[in-house]
Amino acid sequence: MGCQQVAPLSLFEAHEALWQRRPSHDAAPAEWIAFHRRSAEVYAAAAKVDVPNRGEASQYAAFAIRRAREIEDRLDPALDDEP
Repeated sequence: MGCQQVAPLSLFEAHEALWQRRPSHDAAPAEWIAFHRRSAEVYAAAAKVDVPNRGEASQYAAFAIRRAREIEDRLDPALDDEP
């Protein structure tokens, strides 16, 4: 793509940036996993700089990681058995 990604300066900016990159409803599971993992990174970055919304941004980051893992578990339930 060639465009440089800039870290969000607020939780609102994180929401806006991620909404624009959200995969289509029928996108492949791998695309959704990548989106949720990237979302976790973006929300974690927002939590570092948007102090008033730090807790909420951190919760969004944790939720995004959980969503990625849920999709991975549906694709390969054996992943739960690994240490």
